[in-house]
Amino acid sequence: MRRTIVIAVALGLLAFSSPARAWVHEGEPAPGFTKNTLAGGPPWSVGPPVSLSTFANKVVVLFLLGCT
Repeated sequence: MRRTIVIAVALGLLAFSSPARAWVHEGEPAPGFTKNTLAGGPPWSVGPPVSLSTFANKVVVLFLLGCT
């Protein structure tokens, strides 16, 4: 019974939530964002940081593999 209530509440919240929207629109400059690259070693090894400004006039797809 409790599981049914939790599922019903979750579906209700999902029904009233708004769709995700992009923060940056076409033609706007990229935000000041940097991310460390993977170094190819143990999971805690990081490479040099990369900025979105280095990819001007290109389409960039970001994928978050994990948080550290």
